[in-house]
Amino acid sequence: MSQYRELKNEPAASVDRVRELEAELKEMRRQLQEKDHQLTDAQEELAIVKKAVHIFSKPRN
Repeated sequence: MSQYRELKNEPAASVDRVRELEAELKEMRRQLQEKDHQLTDAQEELAIVKKAVHIFSKPRN
């Protein structure tokens, strides 16, 4: 009976379920790392745009 249980809130009892959860965790960590890289890139781009706006908004003499 325990072999066919699919309740997500129960503790992982089988080796297969533990492996499945470890693979899911690894994928989630990879996705999080990718999102962190994207966020860092976006922050750098925003800083560049802010500097460009500041430079080009200065009045010319």
